[in-house]
Amino acid sequence: MIGGGVQRLARRRWLWVAAAGGPLVVAIIAAVAAGGRAPAVGDDLRAGVASLLLLGGLAAALGLGGATLNRDADRGYLGLLAATGVGRPPIVVTTLAARLVALAALLAIWAVAAQVASTALGRGLDGPLIVHTLAMAELLALTLLAAAAASSVVGPAASAVAGAAVFVMAQAVANLKAAADDGVIGTAAGPVKALHAVFPRAVTSPMIADLQARDVAGAAAPQIEINRNLVTVPPAGAGTVLLTLAWFSVFALLAVAGFRRRTL
Repeated sequence: MIGGGVQRLARRRWLWVAAAGGPLVVAIIAAVAAGGRAPAVGDDLRAGVASLLLLGGLAAALGLGGATLNRDADRGYLGLLAATGVGRPPIVVTTLAARLVALAALLAIWAVAAQVASTALGRGLDGPLIVHTLAMAELLALTLLAAAAASSVVGPAASAVAGAAVFVMAQAVANLKAAADDGVIGTAAGPVKALHAVFPRAVTSPMIADLQARDVAGAAAPQIEINRNLVTVPPAGAGTVLLTLAWFSVFALLAVAGFRRRTL
């Protein structure tokens, strides 16, 4: 069933455009970086690819997640599967898995293009950029699953909004925790730390933390100023990675629960 879902997604023209467009954008980023000052070539490449992963990756995650269960249910495809005797939970799980595979494949294509560009610029394979790509992949997968959970009860547009809200919340939790640790948000530090202990968080890579601290991350991670104090988000630890992974299961369970009540 997962293979069938991936094959159906492979017919989506916009996914092929994204798969081809990502390497093209990376090539443009590399060309611009090559024309700059030698010490800044690496920073420019990393910042550009990080922006692609943020903006392009978010668009892909919302596009895939927002139409996970609603569109195929309305067209009768999922009802046909249910009529053959397949239970609703397996339908949801395999559909989610197919979407995650499609997102992973798209990000992998972009990641390979970024490493080719790094090698072409004489920098070799960029390990920190690989780590950042994996960190973004986790956050984007979380966003996809949040939108997919909403897609079990509402339409594609509303589901995409729900996924975007979770993405923003995860980023805000990480940013506010950093501000609380720096002591720049006063009495709000207590509630912020409580939220940080429970809610999913953005997985900040060491690469993006370094670029942000030096204010060269561009759109991917602009510097944060709270009460006229600069706040730099530190790299995420293992706890953040594991907690965010745990939320994958929460959203998958919500998708199953919502789909049980959906009319097919």
